[in-house]
Amino acid sequence: MSNTLELVVRFVFQAGVFFFVLRFLLQACRVDFYNPISQGVVKITDVLLKPIRLILPGRGSIDYASFLAAWAAVVGQVYLLAALSDALIGNAVFVVSYGLLEVLLGILFVFKWAIIIMIVASWIAPGNHHPALALVQQLVDPILAPARRIIPAMGGLDLSPMLVILVLIVLESALPEMFRSVFLG
Repeated sequence: MSNTLELVVRFVFQAGVFFFVLRFLLQACRVDFYNPISQGVVKITDVLLKPIRLILPGRGSIDYASFLAAWAAVVGQVYLLAALSDALIGNAVFVVSYGLLEVLLGILFVFKWAIIIMIVASWIAPGNHHPALALVQQLVDPILAPARRIIPAMGGLDLSPMLVILVLIVLESALPEMFRSVFLG
């Protein structure tokens, strides 16, 4: 398989996974649906999610269809890349579990970078009401709230994002290790 084709397949599938994970998180964190960026994510993902929702509706703030679509995109990418390179895929349980791992890592990735963007924006443009910054703030507030109860703001300096980023980094490194120990012995 040519490297260009592999690159295109990876890009398309990873972009799909990103948008499905983002859609899942936007709903789980109850981000403003009328934010223009939220509307864009909804328009991009609705084409594939509407049919899935007929079979698998959401419950409360959990959008199972988005999560399943992200998971299926990872598994589809693995199988498509294997088919294009004539590689053999062994255990289907391994691939499905790998898909779950990648979706969980995608969730951690979005949260980590959203917090970093929020921190940088608070330095560069404090008090800015741009729709992207409002979306990021609403996205990270649910995971920062418990950390803010542990580490209260000191003199206007909020250190809770550092604690949450540390936890996210630990989870990001622990999840693949747990996956390897379960499947690779």
